[in-house]
Amino acid sequence: MRTAISARPSSVVPLRCAEPRSLLFLEIVSDAVRAAALAPTDRAALDITGDALRRLADLARAEVAHG
Repeated sequence: MRTAISARPSSVVPLRCAEPRSLLFLEIVSDAVRAAALAPTDRAALDITGDALRRLADLARAEVAHG
């Protein structure tokens, strides 16, 4: 059984103040949450979230390598 998650986070950062990199992270997470919520199975939802985590890790690695 899936737990309901509030649509509004408790602490909201204005997007106009966010860095472009932060917006990309937010987009990846938002897309993954939306797709996982609509996934036909729990396994498909896990695949979606796992892929999003991999993408975030790749971005973080690229940032560290860039300096």
